[in-house]
Amino acid sequence: MPKNNTYRMLVLLEDDTKINKEDEKFLKGKPGKMHEFVDELILPFDVDELDELNVWFDKFDAEICIPNEGHIKYEISSDGLIVLMLDKEIEGVVEKVKKFVEENN
Repeated sequence: MPKNNTYRMLVLLEDDTKINKEDEKFLKGKPGKMHEFVDELILPFDVDELDELNVWFDKFDAEICIPNEGHIKYEISSDGLIVLMLDKEIEGVVEKVKKFVEENN
């Protein structure tokens, strides 16, 4: 079981969606985003290991993010939560992310 201060990555798929009729009156038919939870991955360092986090994410960016630029984004919080969002159209990249985390653990 992971410690409470270990970084965790929530993997979400993001899909453009049309707003339904009920919400249309509030949002005036503007397109929105729908997010589907895929997985939670435990990363190999704690929240106080910022140097390790930076090195790990440099490699993650080079291998995963840069080849998928424009279709992938992430947010890192100071409490150890990372939210990774992939466009639904590159759903296959989820397996690459899981493999990367496993191999770089």
